[in-house]
Amino acid sequence: MRSFLLKAAATALTIAAAAAAIVHVNGHLKSAGAPLHPAVLGGAAVTVSGDGKLHLAPSVRSGDVRAVTSTYAS
Repeated sequence: MRSFLLKAAATALTIAAAAAAIVHVNGHLKSAGAPLHPAVLGGAAVTVSGDGKLHLAPSVRSGDVRAVTSTYAS
């Protein structure tokens, strides 16, 4: 009888924890319109040399905006 109650309690606790996790995740969905990567200022500097090789150069520029030190998720 004791082992049955222990198994029943463990099962009930597992189901309750799974249900709480489902409710928590559904309440914290990310915005579907949010970009996966931030936009890069300017286009990528792509050049093709005479030998047909593609050369990429970085094109990220610094801005005069304040740095992000935290997000809503941190």
